[in-house]
Amino acid sequence: VCYIFFREVKVRGSYHLPKSGPVIVVVAPHANQFVDGAIILSRIRALTNRNSSSVIAEASYKRRFIGFLAKLANSIPVPRAQDNLKFVEGEIYCKDDDAKVIYGKNTKFTNFTPKALIGLPQSAGNSVIEEIKSDTELVLRKPFKNEKAYKLLSEGTKFKYAPKVENDVTFQHVFDHLHKGGIINIFPEGGSHDRPDLLPIKAGVAIMALGAAAADPNCKIQVVPTGLNYFHRNAFRSRSVVEFGAPITITKEHGEAYKKNPREAVGKLLDEITTALKSVTLTAPDYDTLMLIQAVRRLYAKKVPLSLVIDMNRKFLKGYHTYKDNPRVIHLKNAVLDYNKKLDQLGLKDHQVELAVRSRFESLITLLVRLVQLIILGILSLPGTVLFSPIFIATDHISKKKQAEALAGSVVKIKAVDVIATWKIIIATAFAPALYITYSLLGTWLTYRFNILGATSHHIFFIFAGIYAILVTTTYAAFRIGEVGMDIFKSLPPLVSSVFSSEHELLQLKETREKLALEVTEVVNDLGPSVFPDFDTFHAKNFEKVNDDEEDEGNERSRSSSVVSSVSNALSRVNSEGRISDIPILGDG
Repeated sequence: VCYIFFREVKVRGSYHLPKSGPVIVVVAPHANQFVDGAIILSRIRALTNRNSSSVIAEASYKRRFIGFLAKLANSIPVPRAQDNLKFVEGEIYCKDDDAKVIYGKNTKFTNFTPKALIGLPQSAGNSVIEEIKSDTELVLRKPFKNEKAYKLLSEGTKFKYAPKVENDVTFQHVFDHLHKGGIINIFPEGGSHDRPDLLPIKAGVAIMALGAAAADPNCKIQVVPTGLNYFHRNAFRSRSVVEFGAPITITKEHGEAYKKNPREAVGKLLDEITTALKSVTLTAPDYDTLMLIQAVRRLYAKKVPLSLVIDMNRKFLKGYHTYKDNPRVIHLKNAVLDYNKKLDQLGLKDHQVELAVRSRFESLITLLVRLVQLIILGILSLPGTVLFSPIFIATDHISKKKQAEALAGSVVKIKAVDVIATWKIIIATAFAPALYITYSLLGTWLTYRFNILGATSHHIFFIFAGIYAILVTTTYAAFRIGEVGMDIFKSLPPLVSSVFSSEHELLQLKETREKLALEVTEVVNDLGPSVFPDFDTFHAKNFEKVNDDEEDEGNERSRSSSVVSSVSNALSRVNSEGRISDIPILGDG
């Protein structure tokens, strides 16, 4: 499925992934729902010839289709309190904008328990109960912060409640798996999201590593930080990059420290994992900053291998955060933003600017040739496209519906684009075989009915199998031909601009780009060494020997059980107040 949906999945740092022994693969960002897990499972299998088990929310594990696949992949379900939220009697409100102290009307808070969860309607947020003072007053661990929550609480609102979850069984399953030398995959942010920055990392991943080491001193665990980055994550035939970072080794010394002071040991490891994840992911405070960084990277280097794009963006982002108040950087930022606006006005991409500035006659001839190519490719891909069109329509409609549902039910998603690819793949995987079997049955009946090519002299099974194979091959060929056609289609805007736009305007845009590229190069080369001591080495290694045949993501042209008792002892030492079962493994989605 991954090979079909994605045109390319690049891997960096594969040598960091151990070929044997217990491993926890910590993946972020969780930006593409169940697709993330599929990619990680397939990459680990391809690189190490080992099967791995993923930690998955119990609510997803209980779903019919996803649960079936999760069981096949030997996944480990994790109960989450937010999945058990239900409306209860009474209303709640707050006083004086203090959303941490909650008051109730017709409520019985004394029936609740500390560390349970309070939830607001309209996906306005959830919070853990810290203290229960009476039937009508309780204190939350953290206040509700968003405007929707404040409005509901100031007016009084119905609310939901979920008892605290017990994670003992989950942790023991993980420990047993690690003690047997297995691989565990976990997305420590919790649920998937579409934010440009990482969500807070949950403590569960640190407990898994430290608890396993505490239970069995001979168990040396490798925690591998893994970045998962996409280019157009919900688009068919898009690209992604998986980057494995240097592993963090958890030894018996860590286990002993965990036994002595669980909170301190967990906090220290959690900070280390968070830092390691940021070294293999691209995180920005907002979408505009991310777009700015990508634009600067394209201006600095035209052609960059896909596997290097993420690393460059990450370095540019760090440099920007370091010098964002520098006058030269501020001027450069404004100039790049103005340049991007001009590109939008002309309907061009940055890499298309040079193609747009050319002889009008030459551009017209090239445009006509490519239009003819598009027509030919369109005709060739038409049969397969028509055959698959019901799936295209169904996936588009259902994925948008699921996107709206996910957005309405989440407190962290921005547009919920993280669920689109998952539902496209689920619908296609479930309905495509059924559709093509239907086509094949109809084709077999027609072939026998009219004795086409002497069909009645052959066994009906072979007729059915042959028709099915032809239909599937036709559709696959249409995908590949359409891929080439789409690349040609994306090359048309600069040609259209060259033919119909003002030559003076295009020349000005090209000059602007050249000046910007020079300014970007000067600023980066001047300030880069102060941020990255190995700047000169990195530059020489990656830019003086870049192969012209390689392209970045902006280029639209194609390229194709003895320890169980010890575990229980370790579990009981998480903190002075409670047990490991109180630690959240997966968070809100």
